[in-house]
Amino acid sequence: MPVITIRGIDIEFPFKPYDVQLDYMTKVIEALQTGQNAVLESPTGTGKTLCLLCSTLAWRKTEISRLQAQAKQLETEVLPEGLSAWREEKPNDATTHFSVPKIIYASRTHSQLTQVVNELKRTAYAKNLVVSVLGSREQMCIHPDVSQQTSNQTMVHMCRNKVSKHLCHFYNNIDDAKKNKVFSSEVLDIEDLVSLGKRRMACPYYSAREISKQAECGIIFTPYNYLLDRKSRRSHNLEINGNIIIFDEAHNLEKQCEESASFDLTSLDLANCIEEVGDLLNAVTKMRDTGTIADGHEAGESSTLSEFKKEELALMKSFFLTIEKQLDEMKLPENKSKSEPGKFIFDYFSKVNLTFDTHDVLLELIEKVALYLSTLSNSFRTRGAALQKFSEVLKIVFTASDSGNNPYFGADPRMCLRRIEELSKFYRVHISEDDKSKKDVWKKQKSVISKPSRTLSYWCFSPGYAMRDLMASGVRNLILTSGTLTPISSFASELQVDFPITLENDHVIDRHQMFVASLTSGLRGGVLESTFKSRSDEKKVLELGHTLVEILKLSPGGTLVFFPSYSAMSHYVSSWKDKCAVMELLEKVKPCTVEPRAKNELKIAIEKFYGDVKCPTGGALFAVCRGKVSEGLDFANDNGRAVIIIGIPFPPWKDPKVKLKMSFLDDLKRTGAQYTINGNEWYRQQACRAVNQAIGRVIRHRYDYGSIILCDHRYTRPDQIEELPKWIQSHVTKFDDCPKFLRRLKSFFCSIKEKERVRLGAAPPRIGSGGTRRAQVGDNIPSSSSGKIAFSVKRSKEEFVKSLKPANEVDIHIESKGSNLLSKETIAMVEASGLDLITFFTGGNKRKRSPLKPSDKDFFASTSSNSKIKLGLLDALDEHCDVTKDGCSGFFGKPEEDETNRPQSSTHQLVMDKRKEEEKRNKRKKIKLKPNSRASDDEKNMKPTADHILPKEESQAREASLKELRWGPAKTYLETIRNALTPNNYVKFKEATKSYKENGDIEAVVTKLGSFMAKDSLTRDLLRAFERFIKIEQQQKYAELVATTLDKES
Repeated sequence: MPVITIRGIDIEFPFKPYDVQLDYMTKVIEALQTGQNAVLESPTGTGKTLCLLCSTLAWRKTEISRLQAQAKQLETEVLPEGLSAWREEKPNDATTHFSVPKIIYASRTHSQLTQVVNELKRTAYAKNLVVSVLGSREQMCIHPDVSQQTSNQTMVHMCRNKVSKHLCHFYNNIDDAKKNKVFSSEVLDIEDLVSLGKRRMACPYYSAREISKQAECGIIFTPYNYLLDRKSRRSHNLEINGNIIIFDEAHNLEKQCEESASFDLTSLDLANCIEEVGDLLNAVTKMRDTGTIADGHEAGESSTLSEFKKEELALMKSFFLTIEKQLDEMKLPENKSKSEPGKFIFDYFSKVNLTFDTHDVLLELIEKVALYLSTLSNSFRTRGAALQKFSEVLKIVFTASDSGNNPYFGADPRMCLRRIEELSKFYRVHISEDDKSKKDVWKKQKSVISKPSRTLSYWCFSPGYAMRDLMASGVRNLILTSGTLTPISSFASELQVDFPITLENDHVIDRHQMFVASLTSGLRGGVLESTFKSRSDEKKVLELGHTLVEILKLSPGGTLVFFPSYSAMSHYVSSWKDKCAVMELLEKVKPCTVEPRAKNELKIAIEKFYGDVKCPTGGALFAVCRGKVSEGLDFANDNGRAVIIIGIPFPPWKDPKVKLKMSFLDDLKRTGAQYTINGNEWYRQQACRAVNQAIGRVIRHRYDYGSIILCDHRYTRPDQIEELPKWIQSHVTKFDDCPKFLRRLKSFFCSIKEKERVRLGAAPPRIGSGGTRRAQVGDNIPSSSSGKIAFSVKRSKEEFVKSLKPANEVDIHIESKGSNLLSKETIAMVEASGLDLITFFTGGNKRKRSPLKPSDKDFFASTSSNSKIKLGLLDALDEHCDVTKDGCSGFFGKPEEDETNRPQSSTHQLVMDKRKEEEKRNKRKKIKLKPNSRASDDEKNMKPTADHILPKEESQAREASLKELRWGPAKTYLETIRNALTPNNYVKFKEATKSYKENGDIEAVVTKLGSFMAKDSLTRDLLRAFERFIKIEQQQKYAELVATTLDKES
């Protein structure tokens, strides 16, 4: 492995790093060496996870060596007389020990952590490294009864109950597993841990927690919430003091900080608490009065049931009835919702004598009841979940009571007023009533079904509240990283943490690998806009739909279409289905998959999309910014060749949480708080970050490529572009003309396919028969100052045709300066030169053809932006036109990337090029085929023969012929194949190509063609040259299959 030295640290990297990766690792090492916090932005696909792991582990390895050297030096120092013997007697003296910081690596989900662990396995640091992966019981529990529970809270209580009573034999085996280093001898992800735990009959959940406490543990992987919540840190034994914390995918951190300190308590939650406590109260009363166990409590333990006091349970039930009544009787305005300061929640609970001083007693009893009820749960009914949720509510409200190290509060528990005042700064309370009651069909209590459901929300709007609590625990370093943190300044200010080290990295790809466009108008000239108001305008909805159809036509592979919200996506899809035929057109171009709202349906939808991508037409996935598809899923290579952003995904303006957040920031700004943005700035930034996250779904590695299309006129504003990632900003091209945009989009994909072909070494550069460059998509037609095509009477017919743009090399509409197709003046000059338009379009072929019909002239003179030649391979077999359905087919010339920068060709240069071409052509020898018309049925076995060629020239001539078939005009190939094959075989040839066009089965087409084309040298050459009609991504495989087929025939 290459070793890179950065700031004196030797880093073993799996490959030679790119410049952006060196910049990234330099910032990481700087942060670790100086002990400062860092915010590092690097685009998706730049390998930031690998860089982060290698640089931090290399620094830790160096730090261990340094501390070991210091300890060794201390051991060898000459001690005062009389102490040397004492040293020998106590070799484990504290001076010989040292503490090395652990790396705590946090990400949002377990799947993201699995990806990081797999990256770690690729590095040299995976050897001899002790790793702990902390996960939830849902992910890691292997007990047959506990793991089947659907409720996480029930699972927690059942697990704790079995562990405390030593009823879980998996937990009982963790000491042996620890002694034998079953889970710490190699790097394991969650799936590996579970599999190993089942084989060794040891609990992976508790084993991972035990490993994290070991001094030799080098890195701990954990979800966000285990770090942000103080009680979770305690329960998982996460030691923060002196350690390094890394938050990957940190663009979610603000939201996670707020949500970890917030809750929503509904009327249904309180009703369920009343039911659960009442059920236990009845069971306790029956046991006390009759000595029998109530129905439904048989699975519980009678000794535990007898421990509950009837009076305490009655008091608890009364408590829940009172707070439910308070919530129901609360006066609300006409809109059925109101907001209050954060202090309101303490007043609400104080009416039932629930305060900082008394909440501990109630909390202990609630958790005891919830633990007992969880043992009664089964697959049909979950019990104790409502009480467990209320216990979490109490922990959030009274979280400061056990916070001796919280920077906002003192250690004295009697300072209630100060705590309430400080907490009120970060919170707002919202009470709302649903329009309809949330009825539970399985329950019959009037309290559940007869009254409207209300929700009491306690929302934290300061991410810095959770972060400052974390930092106060003694964190050595805090490193935040993501692909979408722009703008970094406001991100840091929201977290209220100082970040001296920052980085906004560029991408590893080259300029030609991406095409970024902001499109203001649609195919029919209407303004592109997606707002709540514009979605009621059918013309704008239709405009967007037809524009989307054309974009999908030109985009290969998979296309991701992101809408502002689920409601917006639903509106567009239903309108395109019911009010017009746009959805039908979209389905014809690409099969469309819509992101489902339900999480459990996402996997099926994604699998369908991946399957569609493998089809010749590719597939389209309709998704939502901030949705499930916009983050965590990988759409590399053909799975994501284009991402289309519809509108700007602002948060819902009428959402009370959004309104309160903006009001909170405005209030904070008015108080003079430093580095604080106002509500409107936050609102705009939330939309931009959602866009940036969606954009990150494409271009996932160094050689990936794709287009990014922003379909809304507002994306042309400078302030909107400034919110995009730094690596994109300078590449955004503004388009007011949709047809021009479509030409550029097509040119981009044609160009990048050609460059990929060259990079992969699949084919030599495009050359004509004489060695000069053939006409390419995007070549400019020589013109005079008037804009008309230049024409000289002294030039020959052939020179005139060459000076124009031979259409036999491109399968797009003919581009001129003034229109999308040839102008009428051009047509007139072509005919005046003695050529008909068909002859012109087929490269000046001298074979006689029927006169051009008036209808054909009208077609070529059409100015419709949608008009284009759409002859496919099957049509070309009959028409002898060198065009295919896919304008980006492999045998077309490479287009220019920017039509505004095309070089102007002078007349003199064209003449010289023609002269050179004729000189080279005279030096070549071609295989001349005997004139052979369609064979009759009696001549089915006849094959064409070649004229005699001298042995010394045979190889050269055949090579030239094969090159002509492979890289020359398609017309030459098609005429040759038609003459070379018998009528029956020609029919088989057409059927094979038609079948390939429909299903894209590369193996089938090789088998069919090889059955009758692998017999003689000419048809074998034709079989090889057929590669030109194969899709770019399949050409290498086609060549391999043909070679195998021909070898067998030999």
